[in-house]
Amino acid sequence: SMCEHHLLPFSGMAHVAYIPDGKVLGLSKFPRLLNVFARRLQLQERLSANFADAVMTLLQPRALAVALEATHACMCHRGVGVAASTRTLVLRGPGRDELAAKEQLLSGVSFSSGARARL
Repeated sequence: SMCEHHLLPFSGMAHVAYIPDGKVLGLSKFPRLLNVFARRLQLQERLSANFADAVMTLLQPRALAVALEATHACMCHRGVGVAASTRTLVLRGPGRDELAAKEQLLSGVSFSSGARARL
């Protein structure tokens, strides 16, 4: 995606975990849906929220977690000049406040597991 503040790219990985409530989505559809929003000038925080809201609308899961981990060219090439990554986390759904569901979601979007899509 392109940072709307600096007009420089940011890229990374999307981690998705959800607890279905009847409907499921084919795994290839998650990156396609994310790309709909990533093609626009964006902020990482808004991209995370837009994607999560779209998944909620489509699937109406009990709970959903979306974590986007991205490296921003504006941080690498300007400003601090450091190749650090930024991670945003969005939790949605009525079950997100249940302790067991929240633990499942957070485990699902950890660095080592969960469905992933390139930004």
